[in-house]
Amino acid sequence: VVFLVDSSDHLGTKSFPLVKAFIHKTVSGLPVDAHKYRVALAQYSDRLHSEFQLATFKSRNTMLNHLKKNFGFLGGSLRTGHALREAHRTFFSAPAGGRDKKQFPPILVVLASAQSEDDVEEASKALREDGVRIVSVGLQSASEEELKAMATSRFHFNLRSARDLGAFSQNMTQIIKEATQYRDGAAPHSVVACQKDSLADLIFLVDESVGTKQNLRNLQNFLRNIAASMDVRYNCTRLGLMSYSDRTNTISLLNSSTTQYEFQEQIQKLSVQAGKSNAGAAIEKMRLEAFSESSGSRRAQGVPQIAVLVTHRPSTDEVRDVAIQLRLQDVTVFGMNIQGADETQLEEIASYPPRQMVSMLKSYADLETYSKNFQKKLRNEIWSQISTRNAIYTFFLSGCIDTKEADIYFLIDGSTSIQGKHFEQIKEFMLAVTGMFSIGPDKVQVGAVQYSHKMRVEFYINDNSNNVNLKNAILNIEQLQGNTYTGEALNFTLSIIKEDRKHRTSQVPCYLIVLTDGRSADDVLEPAERLRAEQVTIHAVGIGEANKVQLQQIAGGEERVSFGQNFDSLRSIKNEVVHRICTEKGCEDMKADIMFLVDSSGSIGHENFGKMKTFMKSLLAKIQIGPDRTHIGVIQFSDKTREEFQLNKYFTQNEISDAIDRMSLIDKNTLTGNALISVDQYFTPARGARIGVKKFLILITDGEAQDAVRDPAKALRDKGVVIFSVGVYGANRTQLEEISGDGNLVFQVENFDDLKTIESKLIFRVYCKNIKVLDIVFVLDHSGSINTQEQENMMALTIHLVKKADVGSDRVRIGALKYSDYPEILFHLGKYSNRSSVIEHLRRRRDTGGNTYTARALDHTNIMFTEEYGSRIQQNVKQMLIVITDGASHDRTLLNETALKLRNRGIDIYAVGVGPADQLELEAMAGNKSKTFHVDNFNKLEDIYLPLQESMCINAHEWCDIQEADVVFFCDGSDMVSNSEFVTMTTFVSELIDHFNIQNQKIKIGLAQFGSGFQKIIELKNSLTIPELKTQIQSIPKSKGFPRMDLALKKVKAMFDPSSGGRRNAGVPQTLVVITSGDPYYDVADEVKILRNLGICVLVWGIGNIHKEQLLPITGHSEKIVTLQDFNKLMNVDVKKRMVREICQSCGKTSKCFPCSLFVFDLIATFLGLHFPKVSWGLALAEHIF
Repeated sequence: VVFLVDSSDHLGTKSFPLVKAFIHKTVSGLPVDAHKYRVALAQYSDRLHSEFQLATFKSRNTMLNHLKKNFGFLGGSLRTGHALREAHRTFFSAPAGGRDKKQFPPILVVLASAQSEDDVEEASKALREDGVRIVSVGLQSASEEELKAMATSRFHFNLRSARDLGAFSQNMTQIIKEATQYRDGAAPHSVVACQKDSLADLIFLVDESVGTKQNLRNLQNFLRNIAASMDVRYNCTRLGLMSYSDRTNTISLLNSSTTQYEFQEQIQKLSVQAGKSNAGAAIEKMRLEAFSESSGSRRAQGVPQIAVLVTHRPSTDEVRDVAIQLRLQDVTVFGMNIQGADETQLEEIASYPPRQMVSMLKSYADLETYSKNFQKKLRNEIWSQISTRNAIYTFFLSGCIDTKEADIYFLIDGSTSIQGKHFEQIKEFMLAVTGMFSIGPDKVQVGAVQYSHKMRVEFYINDNSNNVNLKNAILNIEQLQGNTYTGEALNFTLSIIKEDRKHRTSQVPCYLIVLTDGRSADDVLEPAERLRAEQVTIHAVGIGEANKVQLQQIAGGEERVSFGQNFDSLRSIKNEVVHRICTEKGCEDMKADIMFLVDSSGSIGHENFGKMKTFMKSLLAKIQIGPDRTHIGVIQFSDKTREEFQLNKYFTQNEISDAIDRMSLIDKNTLTGNALISVDQYFTPARGARIGVKKFLILITDGEAQDAVRDPAKALRDKGVVIFSVGVYGANRTQLEEISGDGNLVFQVENFDDLKTIESKLIFRVYCKNIKVLDIVFVLDHSGSINTQEQENMMALTIHLVKKADVGSDRVRIGALKYSDYPEILFHLGKYSNRSSVIEHLRRRRDTGGNTYTARALDHTNIMFTEEYGSRIQQNVKQMLIVITDGASHDRTLLNETALKLRNRGIDIYAVGVGPADQLELEAMAGNKSKTFHVDNFNKLEDIYLPLQESMCINAHEWCDIQEADVVFFCDGSDMVSNSEFVTMTTFVSELIDHFNIQNQKIKIGLAQFGSGFQKIIELKNSLTIPELKTQIQSIPKSKGFPRMDLALKKVKAMFDPSSGGRRNAGVPQTLVVITSGDPYYDVADEVKILRNLGICVLVWGIGNIHKEQLLPITGHSEKIVTLQDFNKLMNVDVKKRMVREICQSCGKTSKCFPCSLFVFDLIATFLGLHFPKVSWGLALAEHIF
């Protein structure tokens, strides 16, 4: 890579430092190494000055040091053509240090600030003909025509000023990589990757009655700044522009201005207009016309749809309903309130939550300054929609399923002020909330009361024993009508809760979710306080005319209040409510070492520093802190680090809170990399960390690191530290992602006041796990050496593990056996289908006595691991045996052989030894030391709760609630995947088989791969056994060639046909799982559309150098894309389980109504006496009828 940098008088000395910073940031993002990327630098004006050659520096740090000290401004006129010829001769006339150009493509990055005084076209053409890929970057008054003339293909970018280079530098690594992959003569539909966070359909709707020409210029500059920060291309960001006053004027549609230059020209068409503010009509026109597919909207492809409204005055027409319709089309709406607009109206227009979606400015003069923050807000929204929502949902669902037992009540307003369609949205809210929990008698139970001026119990807490029954009960609720008496309804609900508690065998957490759209006609405070006195946690949800004071009185505090202007806000409010409930109960026994690394640099200031301390204290209030729970440590950093307290200093909330209050601001520079190096030592025992405990680092910063962060962060992560990065918008998100190693662990907010909005989201990531699908048999030593208290300690361990398991006939089955001289089965695996029954049986008092015949006991468990006695070993469910003993076995000579027979049957044995138990015997039973646990006495069994629980979690299969599915794995076998990576991929696929019930062909598995062509390997109609299937998958020879996913997708659809074993006609869900090492090089839209039309759900797992936005056309939904850093991540147990969840949840719900719709339609047609010559006509009418 050669950088050719404008250093002429046109650029000027004031802008040159910004160019230096751009080069520094870009080089920092490249893997500079003698065997990877080599970098050269030259600057030019009327002459060329070479700073260093490609072979000069072998490492990035020495190069960056040189840039700091030796890179000075030239000055002079601008002769870009001459510079290109000299660069060709100087850097590209000979092989790049003897390296093959095909393997190490030469890239020239040209920066120009104005039109050249000489011709550039001929010199550029000569470079391109010599195989050099040119990336041209213009700024200030650079010529768009010259940038295009220089660049290879579409690699030309025009920025408004040198100040934009800072934001643009974040994209350069990706642009350079894309340029290396570019091939001359590529098909016209080849895909060029978009810049980071630049895939969106974005329409500006601006009020043109701005008053003065200066206000108009300010508005235009704001639009130019935002547009300049986006990658405006047909396949990347599409921009539209509309204005309004009396009438709405469409200036540019999404598919009409497909380059930066073209859109900048459209901005010039804005003019000052007089007239009324008909924002409602403008929003409706934008919905119907501008966001239509014919105008360029890519909503069907999953591309984020975003609207930005800029106004300074109230609308004279109705905006609420038209805005709802726009948002229901999945358009995210931002509002810019230039002082004078109606706040309530803007809240009705903007998406939820309005606090984050509406920006308040004093005048149009503030727009240009604010544009930098708004750029980040837009990019953050795009990033969130494309990259993080599915991962958040996955964490979300896991944490809520871990809410073992709770009673949740809904108190829903059914008064006349709520329209019928809005009442249906209330029911959808209830379905969405309850769908996040596992419903059952000893799990989460749900009750519901509807009210107006009268009350009605819709269903009691114990009426519905599973999710399906509960769903039906919610759907059957009909609206009451009447006035709003919330206080009386709260009293009524309290009486119901008290009565329902009589049916619970133990006290469980109780939550009440109150949902209302109006002010209550009676007092709500005293009834709500009576509920809280009964340990009921109340969450208040208000819509529209709901009174915010009353909502706080109901909830008992602002932190449990959610308010939205419109009922469609419930889609987002659902996440808030569930977060709060699941954060509180989803991880009761959390044990972790958490270090805070807090930015204390000068850019924060004392006021924001105080807000950051408040955030930390509020966050810690949600964590269980204690000697045997979570430990907390805090370090501040600026240009140096300052220890506030290490992990083993304080063990109470009050102590930690007081210590945080004592923190003072350092007030220097931001050396984050140095701080990451310093914090490393705090995760060692010498500084208070515990061995075998999960370790987390929470970084909070508002600035850009002034040193390298990638390597020190990776060193921490390699030691098992999970890093969460929390950044205010001044922070560089690319750096935050480098630090965390995963964008899903990064949180960004606009200002320090917004930190509280991410508290529960952050805590949610530090979640514990529930054990999903497993057969477990406990083998418990009851010999004479164990006294009553020791027996109770042993049972406490087993009961703890049972509580962590999702016990049920189709989930986790528990069996138990006690032994001394002879074994005695306490209960078989199929005996109990709920947790409380298992725990009740384990708690029964039993006598101890006799000797320790462990081998005899193990041999007796063979019968317990049979189908007759409840085992699901033939259904491929993992089998686990946990033996707990306190002494040497009297039949030790038989231990090896007996345990080996069990392990050969696929039964995992975990051996727990207490006191005099023999470690060698434990290892003989378990098969290896890693599956043994040894403690000094029975009181110490508490120390192995978490490690043994973790082992059970790893062994447990993921729950899949679909009965039937056709699943085809479609693997990348191209030259982009190494042989070892391909083996890792096929091993991953073969091990997934264990998580599916493929007995009796209920779930069918197929396999294909692609390289330069398509190869079918295993058809759905195969009759292979599980071992045969796994063996065949692992023995596949890798395909080769350039990855032509587009061609392969055309052929893979045939694998789902009935002739190949597919069951589409029977309504069986069909899923294609694409595992790829790179973005598609060619357009796949047509092929994917055919797959979707056939009802085939497509999931994509991208591994390595992947851009999620490039995979969107394949799935049409960001939720169906998962990205991993490298192939080794496939070996992670959680990654395998996530694949199962995606197949079963994202795609397993494919509609099964196709055949039944035809049947129902046939009945209707017969009844009406209709006859149709073609099925398609019948389907059309059926669709209309339904």
